[in-house]
Amino acid sequence: MQKRVRIVFILSIAVLAALCGRLYYIQVMCHEELESGAQGQYAIQIQSDDARGTIYDRNMVRLTDSCSSYYYLLNRKNCTVKMEQLISQIGGQLAGSKGDNYVVYKAQKYDRYVNEKLVSEFGAYVFCGSSRYEEEQIAAHLIGYLNDADGTGVAGLEKMFQDRLASSPAVLSMMGNGIGEPIKGIGATEIGTGDKVSPSALVTTVDANLQKKVEEILSDNGISGAVVVLQAKTGQVVAMASSPVFDPNHLDSYLTSDNGELINKAVQGLYPPGSVFKIVVAAAALESGNITMDDTFDCKGKVTVNGVDLICEEKPDGHGTLDLRQAFAQSCNCYFAQLGKKTGSENIIEMARRMGLGKTTIAGFPDEEAGSFPDESERAYSGLSNLSIGQGSLLVTPIQIAKMTNIIANKGIDHSLSVIMSQQNQEDQGQRVMTETTAAEGGEMMELVCVEGTAAGSQTHVTAAGKTGSAEAGGGEDETVHGWFTGYFPAEDPEYTVTVIAENGRTGSSSALPVFEEIVNYLY
Repeated sequence: MQKRVRIVFILSIAVLAALCGRLYYIQVMCHEELESGAQGQYAIQIQSDDARGTIYDRNMVRLTDSCSSYYYLLNRKNCTVKMEQLISQIGGQLAGSKGDNYVVYKAQKYDRYVNEKLVSEFGAYVFCGSSRYEEEQIAAHLIGYLNDADGTGVAGLEKMFQDRLASSPAVLSMMGNGIGEPIKGIGATEIGTGDKVSPSALVTTVDANLQKKVEEILSDNGISGAVVVLQAKTGQVVAMASSPVFDPNHLDSYLTSDNGELINKAVQGLYPPGSVFKIVVAAAALESGNITMDDTFDCKGKVTVNGVDLICEEKPDGHGTLDLRQAFAQSCNCYFAQLGKKTGSENIIEMARRMGLGKTTIAGFPDEEAGSFPDESERAYSGLSNLSIGQGSLLVTPIQIAKMTNIIANKGIDHSLSVIMSQQNQEDQGQRVMTETTAAEGGEMMELVCVEGTAAGSQTHVTAAGKTGSAEAGGGEDETVHGWFTGYFPAEDPEYTVTVIAENGRTGSSSALPVFEEIVNYLY
Protein backbone atom coordinates (compact mmCIF):
# COMPACT_ATOMS: atom_id res chain seq x y z
CA MET A 1 0.00 0.00 0.00
CA GLN A 2 2.76 2.45 0.90
CA LYS A 3 4.46 1.70 -2.42
CA ARG A 4 1.25 2.47 -4.34
CA VAL A 5 0.76 5.71 -2.42
CA ARG A 6 4.34 6.69 -3.18
CA ILE A 7 3.83 5.97 -6.90
CA VAL A 8 0.58 8.00 -7.02
CA PHE A 9 2.30 10.90 -5.18
CA ILE A 10 5.23 10.89 -7.59
CA LEU A 11 2.89 10.76 -10.61
CA SER A 12 0.82 13.63 -9.18
CA ILE A 13 3.97 15.71 -8.67
CA ALA A 14 5.06 14.95 -12.25
CA VAL A 15 1.65 15.86 -13.69
CA LEU A 16 1.56 19.06 -11.62
CA ALA A 17 5.06 19.97 -12.77
CA ALA A 18 4.08 19.34 -16.38
CA LEU A 19 1.00 21.53 -15.98
CA CYS A 20 3.07 24.31 -14.39
CA GLY A 21 5.61 24.05 -17.18
CA ARG A 22 2.87 24.23 -19.80
CA LEU A 23 1.27 27.19 -18.04
CA TYR A 24 4.62 28.98 -17.91
CA TYR A 25 5.16 28.29 -21.60
CA ILE A 26 1.73 29.66 -22.49
CA GLN A 27 1.78 32.67 -20.19
CA VAL A 28 5.40 33.71 -20.57
CA MET A 29 7.01 32.20 -23.64
CA CYS A 30 4.01 32.55 -25.96
CA HIS A 31 2.51 35.67 -24.38
CA GLU A 32 3.00 38.06 -27.30
CA GLU A 33 2.01 35.57 -29.97
CA LEU A 34 -1.17 34.50 -28.22
CA GLU A 35 -2.09 38.07 -27.28
CA SER A 36 -1.71 39.10 -30.89
CA GLY A 37 -3.82 36.15 -31.99
CA ALA A 38 -6.51 36.92 -29.46
CA GLN A 39 -6.61 40.58 -30.41
CA GLY A 40 -6.86 39.61 -34.03
CA GLN A 41 -10.13 37.84 -33.27
CA TYR A 42 -11.83 40.97 -31.96
CA ALA A 43 -9.91 43.84 -33.63
CA ILE A 44 -11.76 45.58 -36.45
CA GLN A 45 -9.09 46.86 -38.83
CA ILE A 46 -10.08 49.39 -41.44
CA GLN A 47 -7.76 50.17 -44.31
CA SER A 48 -8.07 53.91 -44.80
CA ASP A 49 -8.32 55.02 -48.42
CA ASP A 50 -6.48 58.26 -47.66
CA ALA A 51 -3.59 56.82 -45.64
CA ARG A 52 -0.28 58.39 -46.70
CA GLY A 53 3.24 58.60 -45.41
CA THR A 54 3.90 61.47 -43.02
CA ILE A 55 6.09 64.43 -44.09
CA TYR A 56 8.47 65.66 -41.35
CA ASP A 57 10.79 68.62 -40.91
CA ARG A 58 14.54 68.15 -40.32
CA ASN A 59 13.96 67.74 -36.55
CA MET A 60 11.22 65.10 -36.96
CA VAL A 61 8.41 67.57 -36.34
CA ARG A 62 5.33 66.55 -38.29
CA LEU A 63 4.49 68.84 -41.21
CA THR A 64 1.48 66.70 -42.10
CA ASP A 65 -0.89 64.46 -40.10
CA SER A 66 -0.43 66.53 -36.96
CA CYS A 67 -3.96 67.75 -36.27
CA SER A 68 -7.30 66.16 -35.47
CA SER A 69 -10.04 64.98 -37.78
CA TYR A 70 -13.13 62.93 -37.05
CA TYR A 71 -14.00 59.45 -38.27
CA TYR A 72 -17.52 58.00 -38.32
CA LEU A 73 -17.83 54.23 -38.56
CA LEU A 74 -21.32 53.23 -39.71
CA ASN A 75 -23.04 49.98 -40.50
CA ARG A 76 -23.96 49.94 -44.19
CA LYS A 77 -27.59 49.12 -43.37
CA ASN A 78 -27.84 52.50 -41.57
CA CYS A 79 -26.48 54.52 -44.50
CA THR A 80 -29.68 56.25 -45.55
CA VAL A 81 -30.20 59.44 -47.51
CA LYS A 82 -30.80 61.33 -44.26
CA MET A 83 -27.52 60.01 -42.82
CA GLU A 84 -25.62 61.14 -45.93
CA GLN A 85 -27.22 64.58 -45.66
CA LEU A 86 -25.95 64.88 -42.08
CA ILE A 87 -22.46 63.78 -43.16
CA SER A 88 -22.47 66.37 -45.94
CA GLN A 89 -23.23 69.14 -43.40
CA ILE A 90 -19.82 68.58 -41.79
CA GLY A 91 -18.01 68.07 -45.10
CA GLY A 92 -17.61 64.35 -44.49
CA GLN A 93 -16.12 62.19 -47.24
CA LEU A 94 -15.88 58.43 -47.64
CA ALA A 95 -12.48 57.40 -46.24
CA GLY A 96 -12.55 53.60 -46.12
CA SER A 97 -14.49 50.46 -45.41
CA LYS A 98 -14.48 47.27 -43.31
CA GLY A 99 -15.57 44.35 -45.43
CA ASP A 100 -19.23 44.31 -46.41
CA ASN A 101 -20.56 45.56 -43.07
CA TYR A 102 -19.03 48.95 -42.32
CA VAL A 103 -18.08 52.20 -44.06
CA VAL A 104 -15.92 55.02 -42.70
CA TYR A 105 -16.45 58.74 -43.26
CA LYS A 106 -13.88 61.40 -42.42
CA ALA A 107 -14.59 65.05 -41.56
CA GLN A 108 -12.39 67.98 -40.53
CA LYS A 109 -15.30 69.83 -38.96
CA TYR A 110 -17.00 68.88 -35.69
CA ASP A 111 -20.66 69.74 -35.12
CA ARG A 112 -22.22 68.65 -31.82
CA TYR A 113 -25.78 68.41 -33.19
CA VAL A 114 -24.75 66.36 -36.22
CA ASN A 115 -22.51 64.19 -34.08
CA GLU A 116 -25.31 63.37 -31.63
CA LYS A 117 -27.75 62.60 -34.44
CA LEU A 118 -25.31 60.24 -36.15
CA VAL A 119 -24.69 58.40 -32.89
CA SER A 120 -28.26 58.23 -31.58
CA GLU A 121 -30.20 57.67 -34.82
CA PHE A 122 -27.72 55.83 -37.00
CA GLY A 123 -25.52 54.00 -34.52
CA ALA A 124 -22.32 55.72 -35.61
CA TYR A 125 -19.08 55.02 -33.80
CA VAL A 126 -17.09 58.28 -33.57
CA PHE A 127 -13.39 58.63 -32.95
CA CYS A 128 -10.63 61.17 -33.46
CA GLY A 129 -7.76 60.66 -35.87
CA SER A 130 -5.10 62.71 -37.62
CA SER A 131 -5.84 65.05 -40.52
CA ARG A 132 -3.45 65.41 -43.44
CA TYR A 133 -3.26 69.20 -43.27
CA GLU A 134 -3.83 71.84 -40.62
CA GLU A 135 -6.17 74.78 -41.13
CA GLU A 136 -3.10 77.06 -41.11
CA GLN A 137 -0.71 74.67 -42.80
CA ILE A 138 2.93 75.76 -42.87
CA ALA A 139 5.12 75.04 -45.91
CA ALA A 140 1.97 74.45 -47.95
CA HIS A 141 3.63 75.32 -51.26
CA LEU A 142 6.55 72.98 -50.61
CA ILE A 143 4.32 70.13 -49.41
CA GLY A 144 1.74 70.60 -52.16
CA TYR A 145 -1.73 69.14 -52.06
CA LEU A 146 -3.86 66.18 -53.11
CA ASN A 147 -6.50 65.58 -55.75
CA ASP A 148 -9.81 65.35 -53.87
CA ALA A 149 -11.15 62.83 -56.35
CA ASP A 150 -8.53 60.10 -55.95
CA GLY A 151 -6.19 61.30 -53.20
CA THR A 152 -3.10 61.47 -55.41
CA GLY A 153 -0.50 64.21 -55.13
CA VAL A 154 -0.79 66.95 -57.76
CA ALA A 155 1.74 69.51 -56.52
CA GLY A 156 4.92 69.84 -54.45
CA LEU A 157 6.33 66.93 -52.47
CA GLU A 158 2.94 65.19 -52.55
CA LYS A 159 3.36 64.90 -56.32
CA MET A 160 7.13 64.38 -56.38
CA PHE A 161 6.94 61.41 -53.99
CA GLN A 162 3.44 60.16 -54.81
CA ASP A 163 4.37 56.47 -55.04
CA ARG A 164 6.38 56.52 -51.82
CA LEU A 165 3.83 58.47 -49.77
CA ALA A 166 0.94 56.38 -51.06
CA SER A 167 2.61 53.15 -49.90
CA SER A 168 1.88 53.82 -46.23
CA PRO A 169 0.85 50.53 -44.53
CA ALA A 170 -1.11 52.26 -41.77
CA VAL A 171 -4.59 50.99 -40.90
CA LEU A 172 -7.18 52.17 -38.38
CA SER A 173 -8.08 49.61 -35.74
CA MET A 174 -11.06 49.48 -33.33
CA MET A 175 -11.86 46.86 -30.71
CA GLY A 176 -14.86 44.69 -31.48
CA ASN A 177 -17.02 42.23 -29.54
CA GLY A 178 -17.56 38.56 -30.21
CA ILE A 179 -19.91 39.17 -33.13
CA GLY A 180 -17.66 41.74 -34.81
CA GLU A 181 -19.30 44.98 -33.71
CA PRO A 182 -17.18 47.90 -32.44
CA ILE A 183 -17.04 48.40 -28.67
CA LYS A 184 -18.10 51.94 -27.82
CA GLY A 185 -15.84 54.09 -25.70
CA ILE A 186 -12.56 52.36 -26.55
CA GLY A 187 -11.79 54.43 -29.63
CA ALA A 188 -9.32 53.68 -32.37
CA THR A 189 -5.60 53.44 -32.96
CA GLU A 190 -3.44 53.76 -36.03
CA ILE A 191 -1.28 50.73 -36.74
CA GLY A 192 1.87 51.23 -38.82
CA THR A 193 5.06 49.30 -39.43
CA GLY A 194 6.32 49.60 -35.85
CA ASP A 195 9.38 51.51 -37.05
CA LYS A 196 10.20 54.98 -35.68
CA VAL A 197 9.91 56.37 -39.19
CA SER A 198 7.87 54.50 -41.78
CA PRO A 199 9.64 53.77 -45.09
CA SER A 200 6.84 55.72 -46.75
CA ALA A 201 7.60 58.89 -44.73
CA LEU A 202 9.62 61.89 -45.92
CA VAL A 203 12.11 63.81 -43.80
CA THR A 204 12.61 67.25 -45.32
CA THR A 205 15.45 69.73 -44.84
CA VAL A 206 12.98 72.39 -43.65
CA ASP A 207 13.03 73.72 -40.10
CA ALA A 208 9.38 74.04 -39.04
CA ASN A 209 9.98 76.89 -36.59
CA LEU A 210 11.95 78.93 -39.11
CA GLN A 211 9.44 78.17 -41.86
CA LYS A 212 6.57 79.40 -39.68
CA LYS A 213 8.48 82.55 -38.75
CA VAL A 214 9.33 83.38 -42.37
CA GLU A 215 5.68 83.00 -43.36
CA GLU A 216 4.65 85.26 -40.47
CA ILE A 217 7.19 87.91 -41.53
CA LEU A 218 5.84 87.95 -45.09
CA SER A 219 2.27 88.20 -43.81
CA ASP A 220 3.02 90.87 -41.21
CA ASN A 221 4.77 93.02 -43.85
CA GLY A 222 1.91 92.55 -46.31
CA ILE A 223 4.27 91.16 -48.95
CA SER A 224 3.24 89.15 -51.97
CA GLY A 225 6.34 87.31 -53.12
CA ALA A 226 8.74 84.64 -51.89
CA VAL A 227 11.59 83.86 -49.52
CA VAL A 228 14.20 81.09 -49.75
CA VAL A 229 16.54 80.32 -46.84
CA LEU A 230 19.47 77.94 -47.38
CA GLN A 231 21.89 76.34 -44.97
CA ALA A 232 24.91 77.84 -46.67
CA LYS A 233 27.45 75.06 -46.25
CA THR A 234 25.15 72.25 -47.48
CA GLY A 235 22.68 73.88 -49.86
CA GLN A 236 19.78 72.43 -47.86
CA VAL A 237 16.58 74.46 -48.03
CA VAL A 238 15.62 75.27 -44.43
CA ALA A 239 12.69 77.50 -45.39
CA MET A 240 10.78 78.10 -48.62
CA ALA A 241 7.83 80.46 -48.40
CA SER A 242 5.48 81.87 -51.00
CA SER A 243 2.86 84.54 -50.39
CA PRO A 244 -0.09 84.67 -50.46
CA VAL A 245 -0.57 81.23 -48.92
CA PHE A 246 -3.44 78.77 -49.38
CA ASP A 247 -5.37 76.30 -47.24
CA PRO A 248 -4.96 72.80 -48.74
CA ASN A 249 -8.21 71.74 -47.05
CA HIS A 250 -10.25 74.17 -49.17
CA LEU A 251 -8.67 74.21 -52.63
CA ASP A 252 -11.90 74.97 -54.45
CA SER A 253 -11.89 78.54 -53.14
CA TYR A 254 -8.67 79.31 -55.05
CA LEU A 255 -9.47 77.86 -58.46
CA THR A 256 -10.90 81.11 -59.82
CA SER A 257 -8.64 83.45 -57.83
CA ASP A 258 -6.34 85.93 -59.58
CA ASN A 259 -4.03 86.27 -56.57
CA GLY A 260 -1.84 83.27 -57.39
CA GLU A 261 -2.26 81.51 -54.05
CA LEU A 262 -1.55 78.08 -55.57
CA ILE A 263 1.66 79.20 -57.28
CA ASN A 264 4.89 78.38 -55.47
CA LYS A 265 6.62 81.65 -56.34
CA ALA A 266 9.94 80.45 -54.92
CA VAL A 267 10.32 77.94 -57.77
CA GLN A 268 7.60 78.94 -60.26
CA GLY A 269 7.66 82.72 -60.10
CA LEU A 270 9.55 84.20 -63.08
CA TYR A 271 10.95 87.69 -62.55
CA PRO A 272 13.60 89.96 -64.07
CA PRO A 273 16.49 89.84 -61.57
CA GLY A 274 17.30 93.53 -61.81
CA SER A 275 20.46 94.60 -60.02
CA VAL A 276 20.98 91.31 -58.15
CA PHE A 277 22.18 90.05 -61.55
CA LYS A 278 25.14 92.39 -61.20
CA ILE A 279 26.67 89.64 -59.03
CA VAL A 280 26.88 87.52 -62.19
CA VAL A 281 28.13 90.37 -64.40
CA ALA A 282 30.88 91.29 -61.93
CA ALA A 283 31.97 87.65 -61.60
CA ALA A 284 32.01 87.21 -65.39
CA ALA A 285 34.10 90.37 -65.83
CA LEU A 286 36.62 89.33 -63.19
CA GLU A 287 36.85 85.73 -64.43
CA SER A 288 37.34 86.86 -68.04
CA GLY A 289 40.39 88.91 -67.05
CA ASN A 290 39.04 91.92 -68.95
CA ILE A 291 38.78 94.00 -65.80
CA THR A 292 40.07 94.29 -62.25
CA MET A 293 38.46 95.64 -59.10
CA ASP A 294 40.31 98.94 -59.59
CA ASP A 295 39.26 99.65 -63.19
CA THR A 296 37.02 102.70 -63.53
CA PHE A 297 34.21 104.03 -65.73
CA ASP A 298 32.51 107.41 -65.68
CA CYS A 299 28.84 107.77 -64.74
CA LYS A 300 27.23 111.00 -65.96
CA GLY A 301 23.69 109.84 -65.24
CA LYS A 302 23.21 108.42 -68.73
CA VAL A 303 25.21 106.17 -71.06
CA THR A 304 24.74 104.89 -74.63
CA VAL A 305 25.60 101.24 -75.41
CA ASN A 306 25.04 99.85 -78.93
CA GLY A 307 22.79 102.78 -79.71
CA VAL A 308 20.63 102.39 -76.61
CA ASP A 309 20.45 105.11 -73.95
CA LEU A 310 20.46 103.91 -70.35
CA ILE A 311 19.60 106.04 -67.31
CA CYS A 312 21.34 105.58 -63.95
CA GLU A 313 18.29 105.05 -61.76
CA GLU A 314 20.21 105.34 -58.49
CA LYS A 315 21.63 108.78 -59.34
CA PRO A 316 20.29 110.47 -62.49
CA ASP A 317 22.79 113.32 -62.20
CA GLY A 318 25.67 110.85 -62.23
CA HIS A 319 28.02 109.14 -59.78
CA GLY A 320 31.18 110.44 -61.43
CA THR A 321 34.21 108.17 -61.75
CA LEU A 322 33.79 104.79 -60.01
CA ASP A 323 35.78 101.58 -59.65
CA LEU A 324 34.04 98.19 -59.52
CA ARG A 325 33.69 98.14 -55.72
CA GLN A 326 32.01 101.53 -55.64
CA ALA A 327 29.81 100.84 -58.67
CA PHE A 328 28.60 97.56 -57.17
CA ALA A 329 27.88 99.10 -53.76
CA GLN A 330 25.99 102.02 -55.33
CA SER A 331 24.37 99.77 -57.98
CA CYS A 332 25.40 102.14 -60.79
CA ASN A 333 23.66 101.18 -64.05
CA CYS A 334 25.94 103.30 -66.22
CA TYR A 335 29.04 101.57 -64.89
CA PHE A 336 27.59 98.09 -65.40
CA ALA A 337 26.35 98.85 -68.91
CA GLN A 338 29.92 99.77 -69.87
CA LEU A 339 31.27 96.80 -67.93
CA GLY A 340 28.89 94.46 -69.78
CA LYS A 341 30.06 95.76 -73.14
CA LYS A 342 33.71 95.19 -72.23
CA THR A 343 33.01 91.73 -70.77
CA GLY A 344 30.81 90.50 -73.64
CA SER A 345 27.38 88.91 -73.50
CA GLU A 346 28.73 85.40 -74.11
CA ASN A 347 30.91 85.57 -71.01
CA ILE A 348 28.00 86.91 -68.98
CA ILE A 349 25.60 84.16 -70.11
CA GLU A 350 28.25 81.48 -69.59
CA MET A 351 28.84 82.66 -66.00
CA ALA A 352 25.07 82.84 -65.39
CA ARG A 353 24.74 79.19 -66.45
CA ARG A 354 27.63 78.18 -64.19
CA MET A 355 25.89 79.91 -61.29
CA GLY A 356 22.66 77.98 -61.83
CA LEU A 357 20.51 80.30 -63.93
CA GLY A 358 18.62 79.05 -66.96
CA LYS A 359 17.96 75.60 -65.44
CA THR A 360 16.03 74.04 -62.57
CA THR A 361 17.73 73.83 -59.19
CA ILE A 362 16.07 70.93 -57.30
CA ALA A 363 16.25 67.64 -59.18
CA GLY A 364 12.79 66.27 -59.85
CA PHE A 365 10.82 68.97 -58.05
CA PRO A 366 7.45 69.29 -59.84
CA ASP A 367 6.69 72.26 -62.08
CA GLU A 368 9.87 74.20 -61.25
CA GLU A 369 10.61 76.87 -63.86
CA ALA A 370 14.03 77.09 -65.52
CA GLY A 371 13.87 80.78 -66.42
CA SER A 372 15.19 82.20 -69.69
CA PHE A 373 17.98 84.24 -71.27
CA PRO A 374 17.61 86.81 -74.06
CA ASP A 375 18.47 85.27 -77.42
CA GLU A 376 21.80 85.94 -79.08
CA SER A 377 20.53 88.53 -81.55
CA GLU A 378 18.91 90.57 -78.77
CA ARG A 379 21.85 90.61 -76.40
CA ALA A 380 24.40 91.28 -79.13
CA TYR A 381 22.94 94.72 -79.85
CA SER A 382 20.16 96.65 -78.11
CA GLY A 383 19.73 94.05 -75.34
CA LEU A 384 23.32 94.12 -74.07
CA SER A 385 22.84 97.08 -71.74
CA ASN A 386 19.62 95.57 -70.35
CA LEU A 387 21.35 92.23 -69.80
CA SER A 388 24.15 93.99 -67.92
CA ILE A 389 21.70 95.35 -65.34
CA GLY A 390 19.41 92.30 -65.18
CA GLN A 391 16.54 93.66 -67.27
CA GLY A 392 14.91 92.85 -70.61
CA SER A 393 13.80 89.30 -71.39
CA LEU A 394 16.09 87.77 -68.75
CA LEU A 395 13.91 85.84 -66.25
CA VAL A 396 14.84 83.98 -63.08
CA THR A 397 13.23 82.33 -60.05
CA PRO A 398 13.96 83.26 -56.41
CA ILE A 399 15.49 79.86 -55.72
CA GLN A 400 17.92 80.33 -58.61
CA ILE A 401 19.02 83.66 -57.11
CA ALA A 402 19.47 81.91 -53.74
CA LYS A 403 21.68 79.28 -55.39
CA MET A 404 23.68 81.98 -57.19
CA THR A 405 24.21 83.86 -53.91
CA ASN A 406 25.17 80.70 -52.07
CA ILE A 407 28.04 80.14 -54.51
CA ILE A 408 29.59 83.45 -53.43
CA ALA A 409 28.98 82.55 -49.77
CA ASN A 410 30.89 79.29 -50.33
CA LYS A 411 33.87 80.95 -52.03
CA GLY A 412 32.98 79.72 -55.52
CA ILE A 413 31.67 76.23 -54.62
CA ASP A 414 28.23 75.21 -55.85
CA HIS A 415 26.34 72.91 -53.47
CA SER A 416 23.35 71.21 -55.05
CA LEU A 417 20.13 72.41 -53.42
CA SER A 418 18.00 69.82 -51.66
CA VAL A 419 14.66 69.66 -49.85
CA ILE A 420 14.90 66.03 -48.62
CA MET A 421 17.38 64.86 -46.00
CA SER A 422 19.76 62.17 -47.23
CA GLN A 423 23.28 60.98 -46.59
CA GLN A 424 24.22 62.15 -50.07
CA ASN A 425 23.22 65.81 -49.64
CA GLN A 426 24.73 65.93 -46.15
CA GLU A 427 28.11 64.84 -47.52
CA ASP A 428 28.01 66.81 -50.79
CA GLN A 429 31.39 68.44 -51.32
CA GLY A 430 30.08 70.68 -54.09
CA GLN A 431 31.60 71.73 -57.40
CA ARG A 432 33.81 74.74 -58.04
CA VAL A 433 32.31 77.11 -60.62
CA MET A 434 34.62 80.12 -60.22
CA THR A 435 38.00 80.83 -58.69
CA GLU A 436 38.17 81.45 -54.98
CA THR A 437 39.68 84.86 -55.73
CA THR A 438 36.71 85.94 -57.85
CA ALA A 439 34.24 84.69 -55.23
CA ALA A 440 36.15 86.50 -52.46
CA GLU A 441 36.07 89.75 -54.46
CA GLY A 442 32.34 89.27 -55.03
CA GLY A 443 31.85 88.75 -51.29
CA GLU A 444 33.90 91.86 -50.52
CA MET A 445 31.62 93.94 -52.77
CA MET A 446 28.47 92.43 -51.23
CA GLU A 447 29.72 93.34 -47.75
CA LEU A 448 30.34 96.88 -48.95
CA VAL A 449 26.69 97.09 -50.09
CA CYS A 450 25.62 96.63 -46.45
CA VAL A 451 28.19 99.07 -45.10
CA GLU A 452 28.11 102.07 -47.43
CA GLY A 453 25.97 101.04 -50.41
CA THR A 454 22.27 100.66 -51.19
CA ALA A 455 21.71 98.58 -48.01
CA ALA A 456 23.76 100.84 -45.71
CA GLY A 457 22.33 101.20 -42.23
CA SER A 458 20.63 97.80 -42.26
CA GLN A 459 19.70 96.74 -38.73
CA THR A 460 21.10 93.23 -38.29
CA HIS A 461 22.63 91.66 -35.19
CA VAL A 462 25.52 90.19 -37.20
CA THR A 463 27.53 91.28 -40.23
CA ALA A 464 25.88 90.49 -43.54
CA ALA A 465 26.71 90.64 -47.24
CA GLY A 466 24.13 91.15 -49.95
CA LYS A 467 22.74 92.94 -52.98
CA THR A 468 19.60 94.98 -53.50
CA GLY A 469 17.66 94.99 -56.73
CA SER A 470 14.73 96.74 -58.41
CA ALA A 471 13.32 94.83 -61.34
CA GLU A 472 10.95 96.33 -63.89
CA ALA A 473 8.32 93.94 -65.22
CA GLY A 474 5.65 94.54 -67.84
CA GLY A 475 5.43 97.86 -69.62
CA GLY A 476 3.39 101.01 -70.00
CA GLU A 477 0.46 101.20 -67.61
CA ASP A 478 1.04 97.57 -66.59
CA GLU A 479 4.63 98.15 -65.52
CA THR A 480 5.49 97.02 -62.00
CA VAL A 481 8.76 97.17 -60.11
CA HIS A 482 9.67 94.26 -57.85
CA GLY A 483 12.06 94.59 -54.92
CA TRP A 484 14.90 92.09 -54.41
CA PHE A 485 17.40 91.44 -51.68
CA THR A 486 19.73 88.48 -51.61
CA GLY A 487 22.55 87.89 -49.17
CA TYR A 488 24.21 85.73 -46.53
CA PHE A 489 25.36 85.95 -42.92
CA PRO A 490 27.51 86.10 -40.87
CA ALA A 491 29.62 87.70 -43.59
CA GLU A 492 32.93 86.30 -42.30
CA ASP A 493 31.67 82.70 -41.94
CA PRO A 494 28.31 82.27 -43.70
CA GLU A 495 25.76 79.94 -42.13
CA TYR A 496 22.61 81.04 -43.99
CA THR A 497 21.80 82.41 -47.42
CA VAL A 498 18.51 84.30 -47.80
CA THR A 499 16.78 85.56 -50.93
CA VAL A 500 13.67 87.77 -50.81
CA ILE A 501 11.46 89.10 -53.59
CA ALA A 502 8.66 91.57 -52.84
CA GLU A 503 6.26 91.96 -55.74
CA ASN A 504 5.44 95.60 -56.49
CA GLY A 505 7.96 96.50 -53.81
CA ARG A 506 9.51 99.27 -55.93
CA THR A 507 13.00 99.12 -54.38
CA GLY A 508 14.78 96.23 -52.76
CA SER A 509 16.09 98.41 -49.94
CA SER A 510 12.59 99.52 -48.89
CA SER A 511 10.64 96.27 -49.35
CA ALA A 512 12.85 93.16 -49.45
CA LEU A 513 15.71 94.26 -47.17
CA PRO A 514 13.48 94.63 -44.06
CA VAL A 515 12.34 91.01 -44.51
CA PHE A 516 15.97 89.89 -44.75
CA GLU A 517 16.78 91.84 -41.58
CA GLU A 518 13.95 90.21 -39.60
CA ILE A 519 15.07 86.74 -40.65
CA VAL A 520 18.69 87.49 -39.67
CA ASN A 521 17.65 88.82 -36.29
CA TYR A 522 15.38 85.84 -35.66
CA LEU A 523 18.26 83.44 -36.28
CA TYR A 524 20.83 85.53 -34.34
